[in-house]
Amino acid sequence: MNPCGQCGLPDNYCACGDTFAGTLPVQLVLLLHENEPIRPSNTSRLIQQLLPQATHSFIWQRTEPPQALLDMLQSEQYQPWLLFPADRPDLQPRQKTYQREHGKIPLIVVPDGTWKEVRKIVRKSPWLNDLPLLAFDPDRRTRYTLRRNPDDDHLCTAETVAEVLRLAEANNAAEELDLLLDRFLSHYHAWKCNHPI
Repeated sequence: MNPCGQCGLPDNYCACGDTFAGTLPVQLVLLLHENEPIRPSNTSRLIQQLLPQATHSFIWQRTEPPQALLDMLQSEQYQPWLLFPADRPDLQPRQKTYQREHGKIPLIVVPDGTWKEVRKIVRKSPWLNDLPLLAFDPDRRTRYTLRRNPDDDHLCTAETVAEVLRLAEANNAAEELDLLLDRFLSHYHAWKCNHPI
């Protein structure tokens, strides 16, 4: 069985849906740990598949930050944020409540990997140090069961981006991403248990 080029699941368990047809008030940057793209449990693929017009992806390398991303972070066009929980005391002063700056497009940098890898990305990337941390307190628990999370309130990448979309009042896109994630989880479990969809 060949993996689907978009969702990553085997072709006969493909979970892909339609691309979101609307426009979005934010741009997303997926900063992926080098191990993440090859994991079948990766949910950033769902974001890329659903929201290609608003999603930029880069592989994180500790010694060579992507120049295109550095240029975006310096652009007057964007208002950059880092999506990362302020669960370390040294990061809490950087936590800000989402508020759009007039005339700028919010640019949300989303580190992606295991929790250990994501913390490493943030810790080892001094070029992210000046970005405010996007603060929000989702009222939902994770439904992502493909990896062990440190806490029920630590959401997976797709769940977190759905919450960001709600903050930006892109509720239709958030709902479609939630539905796509639910389908992905259902198909993933069926594949692993060798059950029909």
